[in-house]
Amino acid sequence: MFEIRRYTPEYADEWNRFVAESKNGTFLFDRRYMDYHSDRFCDHSLMVYRRGRLYALLPGNVKDDTFYSHQGLTYGGLVMNGKTTAADVVEIFRLLNTMLCSEGLKKVVYKPVPWIYHQQPAEEDLYAIVEVCDMRITRSLSSTISRHQLNEWYHIRKSGSKKAQMSGVKIEETEDYRPFWKILSDNLQERYGLLPVHTLEEIELLHRRFPKQIRLLVAKEGTETIGGCVLYVSKRVVHSQYIAANRKGRELHALDLLFKRVVEQALENHEFFDFGISTENQGTYLNTQLIYQKEGFGGRGICYDWYKWEL
Repeated sequence: MFEIRRYTPEYADEWNRFVAESKNGTFLFDRRYMDYHSDRFCDHSLMVYRRGRLYALLPGNVKDDTFYSHQGLTYGGLVMNGKTTAADVVEIFRLLNTMLCSEGLKKVVYKPVPWIYHQQPAEEDLYAIVEVCDMRITRSLSSTISRHQLNEWYHIRKSGSKKAQMSGVKIEETEDYRPFWKILSDNLQERYGLLPVHTLEEIELLHRRFPKQIRLLVAKEGTETIGGCVLYVSKRVVHSQYIAANRKGRELHALDLLFKRVVEQALENHEFFDFGISTENQGTYLNTQLIYQKEGFGGRGICYDWYKWEL
């Protein structure tokens, strides 16, 4: 009944159409997004056909003896449409494990799409891996605001927003990523010895490809950018992919005012605003200072899980 094919570029249009019509896919699975870093990963994405028609997708890559879904994405997992059934997904996972094992792979790391991104219930995969796979879980914690149940901001966040406004901080959307990227890179280098996952050139490329889905809002004092937030906009969720402020921005509480604007606008047309994870070391350490800031804006916990099993 099922046939599993390796993705190759001639399938790009068929792949992208399925993602656009799926019940749990986002623009991160569009090949125009996925393939910007194709030189970094050995793509091993899979396409599942049922009686000759595309039925599910699994974005993935291989490194050493492990299949990942997908190391270059925040989340991965099986992309399904509204006709996908639980019994079929169980069978698909059995076939996937058999196929990957026959290719000499020994492990799977599986990152499902968090439920807030689903267009309709789409957790058949989470059941299937419990039935089919002897797995363990790595869990990271994000902070999310639902427009259906808003929590009151902490006093420190409300006070900070007012102080920024009284100081003349202005919030605006821009397509000039360079000033913000300098702030972001300096912060990450100073605190963690790291650089952003995307280079400036890569985020500019992705913004050109997805101008409505990848947006930058910045806080300014006069003409100087002092903070900002890169947003990833999907059908139900607005996600803050990058957040940063320089010393001046922190002194003026620029991010408090920025998120007042960002969250209010996001929840006008979307179900959720997601601040991103506040855990480190694959979920084993909670950055309490970081999550305190996000909870201060009304964010509450959503898990981003990784499932791992031996083949």
